[in-house]
Amino acid sequence: MPVLSIVIPAYNNTRYLPECIRSITAQEVTDLEIIVVDDASTDATYATVQELAQADSRIMALRHTSNQGTLAARTTGVAASTGDYVMLVDQDDELAPGALQQLLATAQAHPADIYHFGVRVEAANPEARQAAGGMTGFLTPTPRELEGADILRTQFAETGGFDWHVHHKMFQGDTIRRAYAAAERTRLLLSDDLYMSFIVDSMAARYYAIPSSPWYIYHLGRGDTFGSALTIEGLDVLAARDAKALALVRAYAASSQAPDRSDWKTCIDNVRDRLVEHAMNEWKDNLPAALQSQGLDAVVRSWQPDAVCGELYRYIRDAAYAYLQAGDKADNKPSARTVAAKQEALRYLTMASQVERVFDPAQSANRRYHAMRDIAYSHLRDAGLIAATESAAAPEQQHGLRTLFRRRHHNG
Repeated sequence: MPVLSIVIPAYNNTRYLPECIRSITAQEVTDLEIIVVDDASTDATYATVQELAQADSRIMALRHTSNQGTLAARTTGVAASTGDYVMLVDQDDELAPGALQQLLATAQAHPADIYHFGVRVEAANPEARQAAGGMTGFLTPTPRELEGADILRTQFAETGGFDWHVHHKMFQGDTIRRAYAAAERTRLLLSDDLYMSFIVDSMAARYYAIPSSPWYIYHLGRGDTFGSALTIEGLDVLAARDAKALALVRAYAASSQAPDRSDWKTCIDNVRDRLVEHAMNEWKDNLPAALQSQGLDAVVRSWQPDAVCGELYRYIRDAAYAYLQAGDKADNKPSARTVAAKQEALRYLTMASQVERVFDPAQSANRRYHAMRDIAYSHLRDAGLIAATESAAAPEQQHGLRTLFRRRHHNG
C-alpha cells in the first residue's frame, strides 16, 4: 500500500495533462500511486494516459464509458485509491518541486485528516493576471489548527472561513474514502468541491493549515472561457449548479451517514449564503450591466428572493459607504469614483426594491438578508442618499425587471 494516492480527473486534455503528471512523477517521494480517471474523453486523452502508465508503473489509467462529471470521476479515483493519504489534483495544474516531501513531513509532525496548503497562481492571459492577486489571497490558508465540529462550522462562516477547493489539500486516506462513499451518485460540476468539502469537514477530527506553503501551482486562465463575458444562459446554469450543491448538502446532513450535531441548520445556512454570494458576485462582476436586470431572473429561478436581495443590499452597503467616505461628494464636480458610488448604490436599491415586491420582508427568516438590509439603509441615510426617516425600499425608478420570478425553483 503506497503512502500517498493522487487522483486526477481528466477530460479532453492531451495538452496539459502530461505536464501535470510529470510534475508528480518528478517528486522526490516515490511511494505513491497516480490514478487518472478519464471521464469518457472524445480525444486522445485516455491513450495518452495509457502511454504514460506504460512508462511508469505508478500511474493507473481508469476510464468511464460515459461522461459523468467531475464528482463521479473523483469518486471513481478515490474509491480505487489505497494510500495512507489522498490528494486530488486538477488536470491542468501542477505540484511544485518538493511539495510531496514537505507535505508528508508535515503529516508526520502534525497528525490530521485535512492538510491545507497554499498555491502559486500562474496566470495564462491578461484577464487572469488581473485576478491572480485576489485568487492567491483567497486560496492561501490562514495557519491554524481546527478540531471536530469547528472545522465545518469555520469553513463556510462569513468571516474567518477558508476556501472549499478540494485541490491544494491532502486528506487522510480512510477519511476521504469514507466521504466520497457517502456522496450521492449524481452529475455535479464545479460545485462538487463545496459539496465534498462539507462532507469531509463533517467527518474530520482535525484540520491543519500549513504556513508558507505555496506548493500547488494553479494555472489560472488555461480554460478557454476565462475572462469572457458571462451570458444569461451561463448564469442560469451556474446558479442551478450551486443550488443543486445546496440540495445535496441538505440531503447528506439528513442522512444516516452524517454525524449527529446540533448546528446543522447554522452550517447549512452558511453554505447557502456562500453559494448565493458566489452566484451574485458572478452576476455583478461578469454579467454585462445591460443584462443585469434580466439576469436577476436567472438567479431567482434557483434561489429564494430574500437570499438574492441580501446580496443586493451587500452591494448597496458597500457603495453607500464608499460615497459616505468620499471627501468630494459636496463639490460642484465630484470625482468619477464618487459619482459612480452614488449611482451604483441607487441602482442596486431600485433592484432590491423590485425584488422585495415578490415576498414580505417581515416574514423572511433569512438573517443575512435582514443584517445586510439594516446596515445598507443606515449607510444610505448617513450618506444623504435617502431621507433620514426612510426605511422602506426606494420607489421604482429604472431597470424594470421583466415578469420577474413567475416561474422559479426556490432553494433558500
